[in-house]
Amino acid sequence: MKINQEMKRKIVQVAAFVYSNTYIGNFVSGQIYKGSWKKVLQSRNELLFMSGCKTCLSDWSYAGSQWFFPFSKKKLWKWLTYVKNVLMAVFVVIMPVTMVNELGMSSPAFCEYICPAGTLEGGIPLLSTHPELRAILGALFSVKACILIITLIGCLSVCRFFCKVMCPLGAIYGLLNKVSIYHMECNKKTCVSCGKCHNICPMDVDPVKNPNSAECIRCGKCVASCPKESLALKFVYGKKG
Repeated sequence: MKINQEMKRKIVQVAAFVYSNTYIGNFVSGQIYKGSWKKVLQSRNELLFMSGCKTCLSDWSYAGSQWFFPFSKKKLWKWLTYVKNVLMAVFVVIMPVTMVNELGMSSPAFCEYICPAGTLEGGIPLLSTHPELRAILGALFSVKACILIITLIGCLSVCRFFCKVMCPLGAIYGLLNKVSIYHMECNKKTCVSCGKCHNICPMDVDPVKNPNSAECIRCGKCVASCPKESLALKFVYGKKG
C-alpha cells in the first residue's frame, strides 16, 4: 500500500506526540513526571505536545461541526491571519525577554495569558477535580475561558482556525517556508489552472500562485488533488530554480 503525503504527515505527528508524552501513565495517576528525563528537550517536547493538541483541536472541531453541529462554514478574513504574528512577537518574544524576575527568568507568556489548549486540557480538568481552587479564580481565568470559547467557535466554523489566527509556532515556521530545503514546486507548463489545489487547501493558499506561502503547512492535499501532477513536495539542496 502506497503511503501518501498526508498519511506520512500524520505518522510524524503521532510519533512526535508519543515521544513527548512517554510517561503516559501519569495521565491516569494524576501525577506530574519529575524524573531525570524531564530535563531532556523539555522545551521542544512542550512545543510538540501543544502544537499536536492544538492541531487536533482545530481539525477535530471543524470535522465534528460538519457532522454534529449546524455551523455554517466561513472563509477567514485575510487580515486575521496576521494576528498570530502579533501574538508571536508580543507573547513569545517581547514579554519573555523583557518581563524577567530577579533571577533573570521569565514565564511562558503565551501559555500563561493566551493558550486555549492549556485552559481546556489543564485548567478546566484541574478545577473539576480540585473544588478548593475555584474560590481563588481571578480575571485571568475568565479572559482565558473567553479565548477558549472564541477558539472553539472559530474551529467549528473555519477550517484550521487556530493555525490561521493564533498559533505562534506556525508563525515562526511560516517564516522559514521560503528558505526551507523542503519546499513545494509547481510545474506551470503542465498546470491547467483547474483550481482544485486552491479549493482543497485547508489554509486557503493558492499553491500555483504562491507554492511556498508562509501559510502553507505542507499537508500535501493540494499535491494529491492535482490531476496533472503539476505540484510536488521535495527536498532541494543548494540554489532553487
